[in-house]
Amino acid sequence: EANRDIDANNSTSSLFVRTVENRPYFPLLKVDPSDEATIIEVARVLVSCKNNASADNGIGSVNNDNVKSNGHEADSNNTGQAKVTVITGGLTNALFKVDLPTTNNNTDNFSSVLVRIFGAEGMIDRDEETTNFARLCNNNHQNNEGGTASTSVVHAQLDLLGRFGNGRVETWIPNMRQAHHVHDFGREGLALEVARQLARLHYGFDVDDVAMPAAKNGNCEIARLQPTLWNVIELWIQELSQSLSQDDFREDASLMELFSRATSSESHGITATGIISSLSAELAWLKARVETRFPSAPIVFSHNDVNAANILLNASIDDENKNESKSYDKQSVCIIDYEYGSINYAMYDVANFVCEHCGGNDYGIPNYDLLPSSERLVTFLEEYTRERDEILLMKGKDAGETTTTIASKEAQVSDLHSQVELFQMASNLYWGIWGVLQAAGEVSDGTFQMENAKTRLEGDSDLGVWDNLRYGKNRLERYHICKERLLRND
Repeated sequence: EANRDIDANNSTSSLFVRTVENRPYFPLLKVDPSDEATIIEVARVLVSCKNNASADNGIGSVNNDNVKSNGHEADSNNTGQAKVTVITGGLTNALFKVDLPTTNNNTDNFSSVLVRIFGAEGMIDRDEETTNFARLCNNNHQNNEGGTASTSVVHAQLDLLGRFGNGRVETWIPNMRQAHHVHDFGREGLALEVARQLARLHYGFDVDDVAMPAAKNGNCEIARLQPTLWNVIELWIQELSQSLSQDDFREDASLMELFSRATSSESHGITATGIISSLSAELAWLKARVETRFPSAPIVFSHNDVNAANILLNASIDDENKNESKSYDKQSVCIIDYEYGSINYAMYDVANFVCEHCGGNDYGIPNYDLLPSSERLVTFLEEYTRERDEILLMKGKDAGETTTTIASKEAQVSDLHSQVELFQMASNLYWGIWGVLQAAGEVSDGTFQMENAKTRLEGDSDLGVWDNLRYGKNRLERYHICKERLLRND
């Protein structure tokens, strides 16, 4: 049974435990990111469950003697020995590496784990996201046990240990570092491995295993046929509309003007209605363009956020020949953070990776001179389709996608190349609205700094500071540049 309620240790306990995808879930256990004791405690509780499960081949149990009813007090002995390290690079979540003291020589025990405290409240369905991540890891374990590891869709050491009220605990993969969009993305070997891993994700993970909102309403078949891209953007526009209707915006014309400028919607009027109608019109235009131009574009389970911070590289690669493709494989390259993952267009995933070559996740200003050349994109797509075809053949599927003729292969790659070019616009619209919505949330919670935002929006000041509105503005500007270029070439 995928989801069930249990009582830790099968005894009376104030700590409510649930299992989701055969992993423990403590909905009442909350973590304060400013309090190391709570971070250590949640890591200890989830690792305890994992180790006990490994010992008895079950869900495991947790010793409640050291767990308080509110989940905020940690055992003093364990807390004193544990170590918490802040992990930088995440824009949505707070990330911490927790080193826990091992209690014995059992190799199933974990000495280090990753604690992820959820952010972007309301923008991500955490039930759906965590279930999908667990199923991706389950798929990996099943393939490894079945002797077909080549179809595994995530790194062999990546796993979900369990979830707590406002986050989850994952395995820590040692000797890995984050990729860099300049220093690493220019290496062809890495690009080819990303192509292979995206193909495995898209065609090695069965969409029947994907948790979808529509499935909760019994409308599974429709959900499987439709990409979530348009619905997510529409939902974010609706949420932005609600934020713009708040008193902060209605009572401050300069604030509304700033957001109007960031969304390039001045021509629609410097009002909430103008901003929303402008973004809605762009969404409708792009959706119609994609559906008219590529009505049969492949739809799969997509990561949707493959950027440098979400690619881990084995640190030993830095000591090897940077030009050798053999350095990059499914052991040395790990794609992480599937929180935006969903049913979507396959080439949106590729297009988003192409856009992420330009960076911008540090201080909000992508450098579009770093976009890969058309030739490099063709090479990427050739590797992607080769891996895709191998997976489909291994699964006994053809689906009209695998073929042996060179001419047909070239035509496929050409068609996918055209899709990627159009979906780059979708990536810019998606993340542009995301940035603006995040900035609107800062206004709502009182953390938005008006004068600093004005200065940053004008140019390259405060380059060491992340700015959601600046990032949103730059992505939306790029969307309009691409649209103008497309219309000129029609």
